[in-house]
Amino acid sequence: MLRVGSWLYGKKAASASTQSLDSLVELKDLEEAMRAATFILNDDVDSAEAGLAQGTSTYHTLGKGMVAFVRATLGFEQEFMRQASERLSEAESSAANDHHRAQHRAQAPNAYRSEIYAAGSEYALCQAIAQLMGAVVGVLNESLTESIKGFYRMRKAYIALDAILKMEATFMEKKDPKRVLLKSSSDLSKISLASADIKSAHSASEVPSKPASTSAESPRIDEALSPGISGSKIGTDPDISSGPFTSGTSTPGASKIINHDPDSDIFQNEIDVFVHSGANFCFGILLLLISMVPPAFSKLLSIIGFHGDKQRGLQMLWQASKFHNIIGAMAALALLGYYNGFVRYCDIMPDPTPGEDLEIYPREKLTELLTEMRSRFPNSRLWLLEESRMKGANKNLDGALELLCTGTSSPLKQVEALCVFEKSLNALFLHNYDVCSAAFIECVDLNSWSRSLYYYIAGSCHVAQYRQLHTSDPKKAEEHAAKAREYIRKAPPLAGKKRFMARQLPFDVFVTRKIAKWEARAKEWKVDLIDAIGVDPVEEMIFFWNGHSRMTPSQLEESLVRLAWCESNENKTWPREGNEDKAILDLLRAAVLRSLHKYDEAKEVLCTKILPHEKSIFKGPLKDDWVLPAAHFEMAANVWMERPTYQSLHQVSDKPADLPAERKLVSTCKEHLDHAARWESYELDARIGLKVTAAIEAVQQWETLHPAQ
Repeated sequence: MLRVGSWLYGKKAASASTQSLDSLVELKDLEEAMRAATFILNDDVDSAEAGLAQGTSTYHTLGKGMVAFVRATLGFEQEFMRQASERLSEAESSAANDHHRAQHRAQAPNAYRSEIYAAGSEYALCQAIAQLMGAVVGVLNESLTESIKGFYRMRKAYIALDAILKMEATFMEKKDPKRVLLKSSSDLSKISLASADIKSAHSASEVPSKPASTSAESPRIDEALSPGISGSKIGTDPDISSGPFTSGTSTPGASKIINHDPDSDIFQNEIDVFVHSGANFCFGILLLLISMVPPAFSKLLSIIGFHGDKQRGLQMLWQASKFHNIIGAMAALALLGYYNGFVRYCDIMPDPTPGEDLEIYPREKLTELLTEMRSRFPNSRLWLLEESRMKGANKNLDGALELLCTGTSSPLKQVEALCVFEKSLNALFLHNYDVCSAAFIECVDLNSWSRSLYYYIAGSCHVAQYRQLHTSDPKKAEEHAAKAREYIRKAPPLAGKKRFMARQLPFDVFVTRKIAKWEARAKEWKVDLIDAIGVDPVEEMIFFWNGHSRMTPSQLEESLVRLAWCESNENKTWPREGNEDKAILDLLRAAVLRSLHKYDEAKEVLCTKILPHEKSIFKGPLKDDWVLPAAHFEMAANVWMERPTYQSLHQVSDKPADLPAERKLVSTCKEHLDHAARWESYELDARIGLKVTAAIEAVQQWETLHPAQ
C-alpha cells in the first residue's frame, strides 16, 4: 500500500489563500472528526469518543455513528445496535440539513467549490453513509419492521451514491472527451434500478458543460425522479425528496478516475478525496453484499429494486482502500473479510479470466494490504484476527490458531469476542477438542449472539473425547460425558434469545431441534443421551463452517477416521440408525473426499447413498431436512472441480483443455445447483444458499465466456 504525505488523505492540504473561511472550517471539521473516528480501528474506543466529543459538525456526528456502527457489527449486541441506530439517524438528519444549506449557498463567496462534484455533495455522501450503515443495523435488528426500513434506507443510499459516480464520470469525460463513460444500462454487468419505465428528468447528456464549481447552471443533485417503494415516485415522498440525490435508471460505467491513486492531480482537494473514497467504499460494499444474498432472501431484495455486481463492487473497494483514512481502512477490512471469509466459505467460484484485474484470491495484494493495516494500527487485535483468517484461508490452521493464542486481549470487547470465536473455529478444524471447548465457553461470556451454539459445540467436543476414550480409559471418558451432558442441555433454553428479521437464528433452530432429536432417541432406545447422538456433531459443524477448505490432507484424513467411528463396532447404537442419519454420515464423508480431490469416490457416495432417497425420510419435526439440498450442492461442487480448467488452476492435474467435455460438466453442475436453489424452505437454507448464490454466478460467468455455438 502507498505511504502518502498527509495522514488523512495522502495529499498536502491546499494553501489557506485558496480556501474560503467556510471551506477551511469544513476541512478542519472533516479532518478532526475522521482522525478521531479512526481510533476505533486501533481498538481505542475511548480516544475515538473523546475526539469526536470535541465538535458538533455533521462530520463529528457521522464519526460518532461510524464508531457505534463498528461496535454494533462486530458484536451484534442489541445495546450497541440501538446506539448505532440513534447516532446514525442523527447524522443523517444533520447531513441533510447541511446539504440543503450548501446547495442554497453554492454561489456565496465563502462556499466550498469542487471541480468534480455539485455543491453539497460531501454532505450528501455523509447522508448516504449514515443511511447505508443504518440500513445494515436495521437488517441485523430483531424487528422485521426495522429490517424492512433498513432495505428502504439502502435504496436511498444507492440513489445518492449513483448520482455522485455520475458526476465523476461526467468530470472525466470532459477531461477525455473521446472516452464514452455513460453507458446504457444494458452494458452494465447487472446493475439497474427495477422500474425501467421511470426516466430521469435530465439525462446525463443534458448535464451542463461548465464546471460544477463555477456556474449557477451546475447540475443539481435532486433534479431527477427515481422509482420508489410500491410504485411511488421519489419526488412525491417527503422522506426521500428531502434526501440528497435522485437518479435515473442506469448507472455509469467505471470511469478513469477509479484508476487514479491518492497522489493523482485529480485529488488536490481533501474534501473531494473524502467524497471519492467514501462513494467508492459505500457503493462497492453495497454491490458486493447484494451480489451475495442467498436465494431465500431474493424476494425481499425487490424492496430496493437493484442487483449486485461482485466484480465492480470489489474494484471500487480496492480503489477506496488506497486512501489513508478511516474509509480506506474500512474498505480494507471489507476486502479481507470477503476474500478470507466468503471466498473460502464458498466452493464454487468463477475462474480467473485472462487479463482480469480481480483474481479469485489475490494473495499478494491481500498480504500487502494487511501489512499496511497492521502498520497503521499496531495496537489492534482486529487486524491480527484478519492475519489469522488469512493463514487459515491458506491452509495454515496451526499458524492461525497460534496467532490468536498469543499476546494480550483487546480492550474492545467486540474485537476480543471475534478473536476468541475465530480461535474456537480453528481449534474445531484441527480437532483440538480441549482448546475448542474452552474457547467456545469463553465466547458465552464475551458475546450474547448465539450462546446456544457455543454450548452445543463445546458439548460436542466432549462427546468426541468420550468416544475416543470410551474403551481405553472409561473413567476419563465418563468425565467427558458428564461435561457433554452439562453443556448440551444448557443450549436449548438459550436458543431464540436473539432474532434476525424477527426470525430465530438458523443455528439456534438447528441446535434446539438436534438436541430434541437426541433426547427422544435416548428415551426410545433406553440409552444415555451421549450414546444416542449418532453422527459426530463436531464433523457436522466442520462441514457447516466449511472447515474442509482450510484443512491439509492429513487433517482431512483425521476427519475420515472420526466419521468411521460412527459405523464401527464401538458404536453400539449404529444398527438402530435409520436412513436419515446414515445419509448425514455419507454426506460428510463425501465432502471430505471432495476436498481430498477424490471426486469419483465422492460422487459415487452421493449418487448411490443419498440422492436416491425420497424427500419424505428427511421430513418431520425432528428430521434433518437440509441433507438432500446440501447433497445436490456437493454434486455440483464435484463436477465443477473435475473440469480441466479448475484442476489446472489449482494444480491438481494438468489435463488438457477439452471444451465439449467441460461444457457437459458445467451443465451437470448447473442442474444440481438449480435443484438446490429451488428447494423448498429448509432449516439451513440461508447458510447453504450463500454457497448456491456464489456458485450460480460462477456458472453464469463461465457460460458468458464460453457461449454455445
